[in-house]
Order: sequence, then C-alpha cells, then structure tokens
Amino acid sequence: MRPRLFRQTILYLPAQVVGPFSQMAAAFIWTHWLGPEALGAYAIIWAVQELTYLLVLSWWSSYVQRFVTTHDGEAEGASLDRMEVAIQILAGIAQTALVVAAIAIAFDKTISIDLVLATIAFTLTRNLGTHFASRARARFETVAFTLLQAIGPTVGLAFGLIALSSIAATPAVLLWSYAAAQLLGLMVALPLMRFELRGPQIDWRLFERAWQYGAPLLLAAVLAWVSVQGIRFIVEYEQGPAAVGLVTVGWWLGLRLTAFSALLVTGASFNVMVERVRELGGVGALPQFATNGALLLAVLAPSVVGAFLFNTDIVDALVAAPYRAITVAILPMAIAAGALHAFRDHATDQTFLVYERTKLAALSTGLEAVLTVLMCWAGLRIAGVYGAVVGCMIAAAIAMAFSFALARTLFGYYLRWADVARIAVATAAMAAAQSFMPDASSWSRLAIEIGACAAAYLAAMAALYPALSNQFFDAARLELQRRAA
Repeated sequence: MRPRLFRQTILYLPAQVVGPFSQMAAAFIWTHWLGPEALGAYAIIWAVQELTYLLVLSWWSSYVQRFVTTHDGEAEGASLDRMEVAIQILAGIAQTALVVAAIAIAFDKTISIDLVLATIAFTLTRNLGTHFASRARARFETVAFTLLQAIGPTVGLAFGLIALSSIAATPAVLLWSYAAAQLLGLMVALPLMRFELRGPQIDWRLFERAWQYGAPLLLAAVLAWVSVQGIRFIVEYEQGPAAVGLVTVGWWLGLRLTAFSALLVTGASFNVMVERVRELGGVGALPQFATNGALLLAVLAPSVVGAFLFNTDIVDALVAAPYRAITVAILPMAIAAGALHAFRDHATDQTFLVYERTKLAALSTGLEAVLTVLMCWAGLRIAGVYGAVVGCMIAAAIAMAFSFALARTLFGYYLRWADVARIAVATAAMAAAQSFMPDASSWSRLAIEIGACAAAYLAAMAALYPALSNQFFDAARLELQRRAA
C-alpha cells in the first residue's frame, strides 16, 4: 500500500470518525425522545433533504470534487468562485421549492409552518456543508473538511438534546437544532478554504463541462437514494408513518454503521486513485484500486460479522423499549445490505468515476434501485418489514456483483485473493474471541467485549500484514511529529 494513501487516510480520519459516530449515536438517542410516528416523520424529512441535494446540487459537487484542482490558477480560481456563488443562489431557490413540494406529497395530514421552515433551514445548511466538504476534501484542506464533517452532527446532537429537553420533543425543534449547528460549521470552515465570496456569474463553458460530467452522476445518485431511502416510503405507503419509525431504527443503524466503517478508510482513496491514474495511466493504477478495495473490505467484513455477534446486546443496551424487537430482527440484514452498498459505492463504482465513465455508475445504481423497489415491496407483502429489509439486501448483493463484473471486464478491476483470505482469517479470529465471552449484562461490559473483539481483529491483521502494520505506525508517528513541530 502506498505511503500517500496512509498519510491522507490518517489526515482524514478525525472527520471520518467524529461526524458519522455522532450520527450513529443519534440514531440510538432519538429513540428515547421521539415516539414512532414522530421519528418516522423525522426520518422522512431526512430522506427529503437527501433527495433535494441529489436533484439540485450533486452534479455540481461531483464536478468540483473531481476537477477543482484544475482551477488552481488565479483566473481559473476566480471564475470557479463566481460560478460557485451563482450555482448556490440558484440551488437555494430550487431546493426551497422542492422541499415544500416534497413535504406536501410525503405527508397526508397538514404540516405546521414551523416544521416546513425548519425543514428548509435544515436542508439548505446541510446541503451547503456537504458540498463544501467535498470541495475541501478534493483540495486536501483537511481542517476545513474536518470542521464541516464534524460540527453539524456533533454540535447538532448537543443542541438537539438541550432543545428537546427544554423546549419540546418534536421533529421541528430537532431540525432547527441541526440547522443551527450546520450553519455554525459553515461559518467556521469557509474562511479556511480556498474560496472567496465574489459576485455571481455563470461561465457557460464551465457549466456545460460540469453538467456533462455530473448529470449522469445526478441520475446515479437519485437512483442510489431510491436504494437507500425507498424502503421508508414503501413502508409508509403500506403501513403508515408509525411503521416507518419502527423500521427506521434498525435500517438507519445498519446504514450508519457501515457508512461509518467505510468512511474510516475512504476519505482519501478517491483522490489518491485520481492521482495514480494521472501518474501511471489506467493499467498502472490497478494495484492501487486493489489496495483501496482490500482496505474497504477490511473494515466492512468485521462490521457485518460483529453485527450478528452483538446484535441483541447492542439493541437491548442502547435502543428504547418500543423499538427493540423489530430492531433486533432487522439490524443484521440492514448492516449486510449497507456493507454491500458501501462496497459498490466506494470501490467498484468509483472505478467508473475515475475513468470518467459516469453513465456506467448510473447503470449499476439503476439496477439496484429497480431491484430494491421490487424486492422490498414483495418482501413487505410476504414477511412484513423484515421481508422488506431482506429484499433490500438481496437487491444490494445483485447490484454489487454486477458492478464488480462490469468494472473487471471493462477496466481490469480486481481484488487480491491473498487480501481476501487474510481478512477472512482475521474476522474468524474475532468471532472466535467473542465465543469465549459471556453475554454482556451491562452497557460497560458490552463496550469492553466489543473492544476486545476489535483488538483481536487488529492483532490478527497486524500478524498477517507485518510490513504493512509497521508502515502504518511509522506514517502515523511521522504525521504526529510533524503536527507537534
């Protein structure tokens, strides 16, 4: 594995841990404050926010993340900044209209003005933060990236706890709390970026180039949204918002856990792959693709196995009583679905982005979206919400296999069998360690047992990759010394 990937992964690690961990913690915490119907409404609004970003802003974010480093000259940078301001003004207007329309469609009963305004504020601030985090990551502006990734989820969680306990336990209050935190993150991070607020101006040649690259990814992103969020709307249509609240906990936790695991190692991988292709060409960069894929698999495999090992203990310790039974039933399948989706998104599909074949990404995500809708609905009819989650998992597995086969056939993408075997052995060692432990009787014992299993996995991986582990620790030590100096 290249030292560059190690160094960039270490630099991005705080942002990749703090924000997603806070989101994962929030998935547990809000079950103790919101009833199933309120939590279901909150989950649907999150889905609306994500769809709004994808429809309005994702095409531009995709272009900026891939090509912002080509605008490093003074004139090119000024043109990009003017374009940025123009795009964000137009996007803000479009997002506001889309949020109002989506809320009117998603909810059968009348929604308060306070909830509508809170949703708009939450959507605009979160989507701005998401976009500028992508821009900061592309330029390796790690401080700004970390602030944008961390402040919204962590401070929002703190603001939310204060607001729910002192004002009212409602979705609107929670959304206002997150909006305030996200605005704070933007105010702190933007001055640290290579971005200057200028008068808005559309550069039509730049617009055409960005749209040509980003439009297929917009389609792919919307289709991916269907794969991730479709279950909520299918369940809401069939069984109502309270059922969405019940299924949301296990489904959300599954997605957050796998996203958290994946983001530990993918913060720098895309940018490093772009550089390797630029330096060595497509064929010469294939070993880097294999390394990135193995690194991702190395965090996803123990996450999925750990979910099956600690499922009941985790849910009993952290989830409120009304949600426990259904969460225990669906969490392992949700985590498996999330892991399959994460590997396709961050490994095989990224091959298409690096080689600028974005229509292929739309093809694989389109397959998953269609299969998710069909299999989720069929599973819901056959076996209730458990069947719906199983249907989503099967759809994710088929789409991941298709994406892998397509990337291998067209670009030579591969994983090293030696890496797969070592990861399997280390995961088995983790499972063996857990088998000797008693059932966790408290939250503190559960934390100790999870930590012991993680230590067993890391020790096995260090033994199986001795040279690599030494390289990692050397890179971490050098980076700490550099920062201390």
